[in-house]
Amino acid sequence: MKKRKWTAAEVQKWREENRRLMYFNKEDSNIFVPKAVGIGFTFNWANPWAYVGLVVVIAVVAGIGIGLRLWLKK
Repeated sequence: MKKRKWTAAEVQKWREENRRLMYFNKEDSNIFVPKAVGIGFTFNWANPWAYVGLVVVIAVVAGIGIGLRLWLKK
């Protein structure tokens, strides 16, 4: 099965057919897909790069928190 980037309409149809809490589609090569509810994007958890993105987001938030803590100690 060859991966390809799915359109927003295909993603929406997949969500309607599968009714899952998180988007996990091995056939879709997109890392980010439109959110099911609201405005914005979420991860395609079947794509391994989504986990790299999650680690980056956590590292940035932790770095900002540590930086603020050190800055406020002065």
